[in-house]
Amino acid sequence: MSKKQRVTEEDIVLWQRVARDVKPLKSRHETDHFVAVFGAEVTPGMVSKSRKPEQKNTVSGSLLKTSKCQPAVVPVHPKVPPKPVDLRHGETAGLDGGTHRRLFRGDVPINRRLDLHGLTAARAQTRLESFIQQAAFDGCRCVLIITGKGTGILRRHVPGWLKRAPLSPLVLALAEARPGDGGSGAFYVLLRRHRNRTLK
Repeated sequence: MSKKQRVTEEDIVLWQRVARDVKPLKSRHETDHFVAVFGAEVTPGMVSKSRKPEQKNTVSGSLLKTSKCQPAVVPVHPKVPPKPVDLRHGETAGLDGGTHRRLFRGDVPINRRLDLHGLTAARAQTRLESFIQQAAFDGCRCVLIITGKGTGILRRHVPGWLKRAPLSPLVLALAEARPGDGGSGAFYVLLRRHRNRTLK
């Protein structure tokens, strides 16, 4: 056997640097080996404490560093405008008293008119959507939709179309027209104000 090598202070310092990232000795055999090489007992200061084991990802098997939880990002949904007010059914919520009375009496100036009389339901719906969208874009406040009395098909469908997307966000209220403007065969449609438009 070779003679036992002399351990210098530099060796001990070097060992301590290496041992910083080494786990503590677990068995008596490892401890005896350390004593045989360095001629000294293992002390707590010579071997650093073990680091906290990293969290293992159970899905991929890779090691993940533990980190603080981040607050969840809650999606912000755009504000949905209320449904149009139907004065025929006595609805008034969202409409001020003065506007309600003027619309009911037919005193709101009519900016544009659309006559759907004689059209099929499909063509009437397409024409109505295009008309209302253009009127709202141009800043109109009140329009008159003429359905005609006839069999009453369009008279029944038009209010429903006005209350559903894509027209519902543009319409504030609707009311049956006065006899001079078509009576039960026509509707006053009050459009919502848009701040980025110059209203007529």
